[in-house]
Amino acid sequence: MNIIAVVAQKGGTGKSTVIANLAVAAHLSERRTIVVDTDPQGCIVNWSRARQAAEPAVIYGKAAAIHPMRFAAERAGLDLMLIDTRASSIEDSLDAAKAAQLTLVVVRPTAIDLHAIRKTIEALKPLGRPAAFVLNQAPSRRVDREPAIVGAAVELLLDYGLALAPVALRSRGIYQTAFAQGLSPQELDPEGLAAGELRALWEHVSERLAWAGASIPARIPRGPERPVAEKNRNIEHS
Repeated sequence: MNIIAVVAQKGGTGKSTVIANLAVAAHLSERRTIVVDTDPQGCIVNWSRARQAAEPAVIYGKAAAIHPMRFAAERAGLDLMLIDTRASSIEDSLDAAKAAQLTLVVVRPTAIDLHAIRKTIEALKPLGRPAAFVLNQAPSRRVDREPAIVGAAVELLLDYGLALAPVALRSRGIYQTAFAQGLSPQELDPEGLAAGELRALWEHVSERLAWAGASIPARIPRGPERPVAEKNRNIEHS
């Protein structure tokens, strides 16, 4: 079973929305998925209640109890565990990252977010575990030009020395609309731009995981609205 930890240094980054959407993307790709919500705010638990569906499974737990929950999930034959951590808690982030094959650091392209994330990066680096930034709530391109705030954020994040997911999740109202209904944009509007972003992000994340002995293809077919990847220091956009 693979484990993905999702962390952020401050609240308001959209971390819980990202993890809910990744859970749905994994479920749609036929991965048996569980989300462990260790954030006392319980955003993912509330999302799951609104969803009124059994899958992906969502449970509440404490970061310190990740290992017993992992063993239980493995015995149940699950493929993937996603851990939603408490924002601003370095200890919870480290507990989750130590257990994970991949840690995703969610950050918005704002000055306060970009500087706040430094403490998290300084704590994660000594672990030597795979990690990557996910740029969230980024302004959309206008007339095929990337907003300056996004370009500056990409440069700063790359300077931190961690990988950067090659697709940014843009600031789109459908993310909040879907979350409030316990859904993902992939379910609410499968052909929309947000759904394309999520397929691209899941494809990247899935490729970074080692699906040992898996018989189910991890890659999602490229949809017609998927953007085209640019050079290494750029991100996919639409």
